[in-house]
Formats: sequence, C-alpha cells, structure tokens
Amino acid sequence: MPIKQLTPMSEIDRYTEQELKRLQTVLIRSLQYCGEQVLNKARSTNSYKDQTGNLRSSLGYVVAVDGRVVYQSDFQTVKQGRDGSEKGAAFAKKLVRRFPHGVCLIVVAGMEYAAHVKNKGYDVLDSSELLADKIVPSMLKQLGFT
Repeated sequence: MPIKQLTPMSEIDRYTEQELKRLQTVLIRSLQYCGEQVLNKARSTNSYKDQTGNLRSSLGYVVAVDGRVVYQSDFQTVKQGRDGSEKGAAFAKKLVRRFPHGVCLIVVAGMEYAAHVKNKGYDVLDSSELLADKIVPSMLKQLGFT
C-alpha cells in the first residue's frame, strides 16, 4: 500500500518558510547580544589614551543579513569624537558588502589609525576579539546551529 500525502505542499512550504524566519530572528537577536558584550569589552578597555574620543567613538557593530544591515549599534560619541562615530558606522557598512550571503556580526574600530594603535601594543579590539571567539561559537552551539 503506497503512502499518500494528505498535507498540501503549499502548507509544508509555508511552515518551512515561517520556521526559517523564526530561526533567523533568534540568530539576529543572539548576535546582537554577542555584539553588545564584545562592544562593552572594547569600550571598557583603557590600554590607550583616546585624546579626541574619535577612536573610542568609532567602536561599534552591525548585524547583516544577505549583505543588508538589519541592526547597527549606536557608535556612541565620546568626548568630541563625532567624526569617529561617523567613520565607524561607515566602515562597518562598507564591510557588510563583503558578506552578500548569510547572517554576520561585524565589530569595528573605524578610525584609519586603529591598526597603528594596535600595532603599538595597545588593546583596541584584541580582548574583544578573544571574547567574541569564545561566546559566538558557544551561542551558536547552544541554539543548535552547529
């Protein structure tokens, strides 16, 4: 006796699409949480003296889906660092173009001299990167994505 499909294929497709959207929402929110943790770590690091506030203001993150920003952190202005906030947000958006498929978290220090400060031995995003390397895989595993 053959198996007969009673559920219409359109109903199966609708359910599958709905479940994918739900999982994507869970993933985005979880990456936002990770982004906030990593950003807080970066902002609390006091290994360098930020004279203008631009470098610290350029710290932030975005969550992107298929090359489009779906969430952006505040790129909080520190001291007179408005230029840093603008450059950080612009740099993060520029990096999103490198990831046209999938969901990603991008954390940046958007000032052009951030690498120079890092190369002098100061912690701009180093400890934050270590934190991200720890919590993102753990979160993905906990959610069942790996």
